[in-house]
Amino acid sequence: MWRRRMSKELIKRVGLGEELQMNESYELFLSMMNGEMNEAEIAAVLVGMRLRGETPEEIAGASKAMNDKKVKFVTSVNAYDTCGTGGSGKSTMNISSAVALLLSALGLAVVKHGNRAMSGTVGSADVYELAGVPIDADIEVMQEYYEKNNFAFLFAPLYHPAMKHAGPVRRAVMVPTIFNFLGPLANPAELTGQIIGISKRERLADISSALLMLDRSGVAIYSSMDGYDEVSSNAMTEVHEVSDGQITKYFINPEDYFTPFAMPVVKTKEEGLEMFMKAISPDGGDLNKLIALNAGLALKVFGSAQSLKAGYDKALETLLAGKVMEKFRSL
Repeated sequence: MWRRRMSKELIKRVGLGEELQMNESYELFLSMMNGEMNEAEIAAVLVGMRLRGETPEEIAGASKAMNDKKVKFVTSVNAYDTCGTGGSGKSTMNISSAVALLLSALGLAVVKHGNRAMSGTVGSADVYELAGVPIDADIEVMQEYYEKNNFAFLFAPLYHPAMKHAGPVRRAVMVPTIFNFLGPLANPAELTGQIIGISKRERLADISSALLMLDRSGVAIYSSMDGYDEVSSNAMTEVHEVSDGQITKYFINPEDYFTPFAMPVVKTKEEGLEMFMKAISPDGGDLNKLIALNAGLALKVFGSAQSLKAGYDKALETLLAGKVMEKFRSL
């Protein structure tokens, strides 16, 4: 009863434009995920925070609540993830899914956490499903699959049952909400490292600050100047790397690696699959370079390469040697 009274007061404060502290946000979103709020109240919170901009404290508190409610996925070795918030509406190919396979081909244990496309054409779940990679098997089955393959895709709805209360409202409001940030911050596995692309570059500081509050390390948040939640092939990309209690900021210029080219766009899920398969094949051309640049960032952040350039070279060599396609065919 006390949490219900508290949540009503917090909902009112959000409606008045007030900002919440991390512990207050935690209690509010815990109440939401426990099914203690009706749809109108959930909408008021999501839209109210969206209109004034979610603060790092609110993002951190909500993330902690979501992580407390998730179904946990156990890993016996260091695990890594590559993901994006989506929301750019640009319908590019699913780059993070190809990067995840590349990292796994290099021997890193990858627990890819994702969903279907929200605003674009193809999400990670869409492309993996079309490619024949299991996405919605029972958790016990996925646990065995991961141990066998050093790779697994975790379909977000299966690991976040508490989201059933907020999910319909999130879809109904039809604008990006705090949950666009929370998904990448709530991998069911305990991660050693992660790269997270976001489409709103102005939110990099907020999310990296939230990660510090959550005591995360070995994480890079990035956004391109042309509006992608990827390392762009055609524009500078700003990176905020969170490690050992500090945030380091830097930029990635594609011109340092290759002649810039337009980001690949797909119109259908089938096109998305075709481009994905080309990107992980040895004859992917420019797509190989784009995947290698994104993977290079991951390798640098995860400590598997001394520099971004070394990571890029290592990733490109792996692609051209056919090892990523070989990994895909082994799944």
